[in-house]
Amino acid sequence: MKLRFNREELVETLSAICSVASSRSPKEILKCARLEAQSDVLLVTATDLEIGLRSAVIQVEVEEPGEVLVVADTLAKIVRECSDEVMTLETEGSTLHVRGEGSHFKIVTQAAEDFPAVAVFDGDADFTIAHTTLQRLVEWTLFASARESTRYAINGVLWEIEDDRLALAATDGRRLSVARAKLEDASGAGASSAIVPSKALSLLAKLGAEADARIAVKLTANQMLLKVGRAMLSTSLIEGHFPKYRDVIPKDCDRVVMLNTSEFHSALKRAALLTNDESKGVRLAFGDGTLTLSSRAPEQGEATISLPVKYDGEPTEMGFNPTFLMDVLRVSHVEEIRFAFKEANRPGVLQIGDDFVHVVMPVNLSSA
Repeated sequence: MKLRFNREELVETLSAICSVASSRSPKEILKCARLEAQSDVLLVTATDLEIGLRSAVIQVEVEEPGEVLVVADTLAKIVRECSDEVMTLETEGSTLHVRGEGSHFKIVTQAAEDFPAVAVFDGDADFTIAHTTLQRLVEWTLFASARESTRYAINGVLWEIEDDRLALAATDGRRLSVARAKLEDASGAGASSAIVPSKALSLLAKLGAEADARIAVKLTANQMLLKVGRAMLSTSLIEGHFPKYRDVIPKDCDRVVMLNTSEFHSALKRAALLTNDESKGVRLAFGDGTLTLSSRAPEQGEATISLPVKYDGEPTEMGFNPTFLMDVLRVSHVEEIRFAFKEANRPGVLQIGDDFVHVVMPVNLSSA
């Protein structure tokens, strides 16, 4: 194998590849990336046996096709730290030579035939979706998924496809996020659902794509494949039953406040300064035209912040974990967000139009 490549393009590719080929993997071969030089492209592949990523580097001049396995993190560090616009890769026996202007690195390689197989996107997609739309849906839900829960199904994000609508839902048992979008091309989708691992979805942000790019999605019995730009991501699906999330969304919230997102976020951050492990809650007191946020940390102090709001309902006090609310505001990207509730001991609902609903459980005011 011998080729010249654009350094910046390979740096971008390896950034995503290293998210799959973890340097902490107990299996040495899973720390590697497979480099396959074809006539006019360099294919870079990584897998952890559950997630596979294949990306094409197209700014290359291939003199000799070939393939090799190399530790992904090692190669990534080398090309990232060099400053050349163009560099070369060349194999010689079990060594990969990486050359730039005034620099020469020799990396020990492994046999490419020992690398695990990674799925290929064959046939037509079940549906396509705008890259920006899917990124928004993932951003609105991923943060609410559980981390290493014993209820394995909630460690991922539920995808539901029905007619021309896609819904994503995530929960950790204390909060629930649901995001929806209309599909423009769902002729092959039908009605289906899948639980996608959170790690796979977090990789989407690292796959470089044009602003108007579309993602092709294909579902099999135990895998999801996504093709975006020059990259193809495959992931095993999570087995199990996702909670019936529609039953969790309150239907009787009759008190509604439109909150300025940035002002509410700022007030929450300030109130959260005086909370600790013993007092994890911030009190929200809705009164006539005013929202007052208060917090208290034993032996540290208290905080009180007031905001003008359009509210003329009955005075109500509720307690929430401020982090759960701030997580929503951080990804909302709107000037105003709708906050609805029924009673102090019932869930609060944050909403953006018909596309996004977030349900958050309250905390006991005595500990807020």
